[in-house]
Amino acid sequence: MDDMLLVGGSIYLRTLEEGDAAALAGLIKSNKTFWGETEPDWETGFSRVTNQLQNIQYFRDGFSRDEFYTFGIFERRSNSLIGVINLYDVKRGPFQSASAGIAIDKNNNSKGVGTDSLKLLLSFAFNSINLNRVSAEVMPRNAASVRVLEKAGFQSEGLKRENILVNGRWESHLQYALLKKEWA
Repeated sequence: MDDMLLVGGSIYLRTLEEGDAAALAGLIKSNKTFWGETEPDWETGFSRVTNQLQNIQYFRDGFSRDEFYTFGIFERRSNSLIGVINLYDVKRGPFQSASAGIAIDKNNNSKGVGTDSLKLLLSFAFNSINLNRVSAEVMPRNAASVRVLEKAGFQSEGLKRENILVNGRWESHLQYALLKKEWA
């Protein structure tokens, strides 16, 4: 698989490499509490470097198979890994769709990183791999992520009630989507 680089204003997206495993493990470890507010529990040892090496290989394999596309979000000034963004559940044939997910370091939250990263990912989705639709789910109480989706042009399609267990509690999600013809 060839490495992919998508460049934005203050950030860039790059396919993750083996050399990113320690930085990815550190990112996960330092954001466990922050991300844990909206993510299901991780298995024990998830943030270990050895596990992240396996995950990076898994990400690269998914990219090669056109099943999902995972990118690291890097700050251009420092080349530091500050998040991860992906297109997952890629469906071809009559669907040409995928779902998007993003996780940004707590220290880079609410600084435009999410919006810039999502716009780069959408350009890739619609222009490079020719998807027609990208969807995303977000907890109603996650106002920052709702803002990111709406700034990128996503439209709300409704509420998925109690669709995922997070911290022992069933959480509902707002369903958002953006179509290629709506992408500017």
